[in-house]
Amino acid sequence: MYDALGYFEILGADLHTNPETLKLLYREKVKFWHPDVNQRPDALEIFQKLSKAYDTLKSEQFKTAYVLLSMIYKKDEFPAFERLKVYLDAKGFETPFLRVFHIQKIIRKKVETSRLVGTFEDALDFLKNTTLENIKNGLFCRSFISTLKHNLSAINTDVSDNFKLLIHNAATFYLQGKLQNAYLSALQAKDYASSEQKAILDAFIKKLPHSDAKLQKWDFKKLRAVQLAPFMHTARIFGGALSVVVILLFARILSSPANKKVDYYQEVHFTSGDEMADDTVALKVFNIPVDKTDVKMLYHITSSQNIMHGPNEKYDILIKAREGQTVRVTGYTPDDVWYRIMLDNGQMGFIRKQYLKKGIGLDIAPDSRIIEH
Repeated sequence: MYDALGYFEILGADLHTNPETLKLLYREKVKFWHPDVNQRPDALEIFQKLSKAYDTLKSEQFKTAYVLLSMIYKKDEFPAFERLKVYLDAKGFETPFLRVFHIQKIIRKKVETSRLVGTFEDALDFLKNTTLENIKNGLFCRSFISTLKHNLSAINTDVSDNFKLLIHNAATFYLQGKLQNAYLSALQAKDYASSEQKAILDAFIKKLPHSDAKLQKWDFKKLRAVQLAPFMHTARIFGGALSVVVILLFARILSSPANKKVDYYQEVHFTSGDEMADDTVALKVFNIPVDKTDVKMLYHITSSQNIMHGPNEKYDILIKAREGQTVRVTGYTPDDVWYRIMLDNGQMGFIRKQYLKKGIGLDIAPDSRIIEH
């Protein structure tokens, strides 16, 4: 149970304790801990906390908001209900359709990370402008390619930040009486939630009036593509000579090898019926549908290895995996040499079969996307 401030614990209650029982528990506790009766040095502190806990949990509205916020805030950062404000989009407007992006910028030849909270349209503008600024400020910097790679791969990978944003807004909208916005925020938060968190969100959503508003579609392919568009524009402005430089610098990012007709994206299918775009190279890979409840396709990496974007050492390195890291196999090449694997954050890459061993290795992270927790 999520109880960041220990309110349930101090009263000896839980999420399902009814109001009458809660009142009895409170009365028993305050009689025992009243400073006029109890001589312990911490009696007053506990007495005051009991009152605050009861004031919060006796209200169905405050109790609901408290549980939601306990999923994303620890004790030392827990916000006061009366000071809660919703996160706004980049233009300063309220909307339930927000995401978080951590994007790198080159400023005075140094790389700095910017945090964007905004809508899909905000993200399109921000990512395009960031690429243009990076071209202007650091095209020939040593860090330019790594910055571009980071920004291309950072789309929709901020799982914990997106979950925190959407839950914060859902709870705040709820306390403000903006129930449709609370409903839409909570519905989107489920995309980033664990199974335990989904159960809490489902119970919360049932309390709210259904919204007829359509969920905003987040086209993450488009958010990647808009970052590459300025290169073509720049090439047209500065002519053929710069075009050659751009192609030489970014050929490995912009396209697959010219002599191979390869679709850079492919759809990976889950047994639940969901689909996701796999931004690894689809080179005649036999697909294994992803069932997050199934542990049979969980393997671990036998030694520290580079995970590649495609089934060949010539492709870019996606990430360096740890020895013992648990991954999910989602496909394999016809020659059974390379396996496509899913990492905790949902990204997919390739590794040689010889470096995989069946079964779980290191503990799987609580927010991992390779298995249903």
